Amino acid sequence: MSEETRRSSEDAALFPWLNRHSLGASVFFSGRLCGTQDYVGRNGGHLHLVRRGPVELRAAGQPPLRIARPSLILFARATGHRIDADEAAGADLICAQLAFDSPEAELLLLGFPDLLVIALDDLDGLAPVLQRLFDEAFSEDFGQRAAVDLLIELLLIMLLRHCIARGTLERGLLAGLSEPRLARALSAMHGAPERALNLERLAEIAGMSRSTFAAAFKARVGVSPGDYLTTLRLALAKQALLAGRPLKAVAAEAGYASPTALARAFQRQFGLAPRDWLAQRAMPAKMVRTPSP
Repeated sequence: MSEETRRSSEDAALFPWLNRHSLGASVFFSGRLCGTQDYVGRNGGHLHLVRRGPVELRAAGQPPLRIARPSLILFARATGHRIDADEAAGADLICAQLAFDSPEAELLLLGFPDLLVIALDDLDGLAPVLQRLFDEAFSEDFGQRAAVDLLIELLLIMLLRHCIARGTLERGLLAGLSEPRLARALSAMHGAPERALNLERLAEIAGMSRSTFAAAFKARVGVSPGDYLTTLRLALAKQALLAGRPLKAVAAEAGYASPTALARAFQRQFGLAPRDWLAQRAMPAKMVRTPSP
């Protein structure tokens, strides 16, 4: 790994998203799978760790995949799929439901493949975490389930760092973070999205000319710097609105000069004014009746 890439990876480790408790994992199976198991695509994704195979993976829109080596299987988005193991010999698996709840989750998954399969031997530096995870998952010690959930979350953060350092993804947020100059601009956006970060300022932070920065950012991340910053600001605004923050405070925190400016941007992006969007989100809850005691 070059010195420049190493520094980029270290900067990415401090990236705000990775420091938030916004990534949840809940293990629902650990043990020997014999035969076929179907997994329904709901909110969030799935992570499977194959300790011993082989298994055959089938997912919508994907050709059948035979996995013989110990491997990590990640569905970052809700995707129905099936895993087949030999009826007699079986396969050893850990299966977890994932939830990406941070305001940047949509941006994090930008450019992320629907299915990611990586042999565990190819995950540099993760052997100690994986060994501890398997030890906990296949034990019956006190607090085993809570420990495994936390170790899965740690593994996911380490996996994101691995993708950044290795440049695993061609486009998206993680692809942008793997390029040191773009990583500086991305970190500036996420670290203080309320700042006046126009194209000229972002290019200066990246140490590039405006035209070179704009072209490199769109090629690597997949959207223009301005569109990326708008999406980030509005994602943060949605989270703050759901938490009950007043529109005036939310506008200032998200980098908008006034509540009117925020409302206009919100309407353009989501087709609803902030108050209408909140009312729509609240409708299902209001329709639920609590039975009398």
